[in-house]
Amino acid sequence: MKKILIIILCAVSIGGGAAYYLFNKIVVNEESNIKTVNAFQIGAFTNYDNALKVATRNNGIVVNDDDIYRVYVAILSDQEAISKLKSYYKEIGLEYYLKEIDVKDDYVKSIGQEEELLKRSSSDTYVTINYQMLQKYEELL
Repeated sequence: MKKILIIILCAVSIGGGAAYYLFNKIVVNEESNIKTVNAFQIGAFTNYDNALKVATRNNGIVVNDDDIYRVYVAILSDQEAISKLKSYYKEIGLEYYLKEIDVKDDYVKSIGQEEELLKRSSSDTYVTINYQMLQKYEELL
């Protein structure tokens, strides 16, 4: 009887240790790789074709979010870059909703150079820089 209890106790200990390790390795590390950024959303549609028309007209992208097609014209993490785009969109009269979205840390790292360019450039280059960042976002989807 003691041998069976020892075997059961060892099995529970090993199982618990393995579960703890996997939880910390997979779940906690995955969550720490997620960052919250700001997306400039200019529309949300139930029809993909309508979303695509608006995205094409405004140099944006269409993102499927549970059968809602959202149109983003920028996705940024840097507050100074966000402020510049807010001013720019106000100047050109583009209505937007600033939506917080979660992205992988890889995206935030990959757009660092473009965000720096955006902060130092004139509004003439914003569309091109934004388009490059949106393409990186689509690649990571």
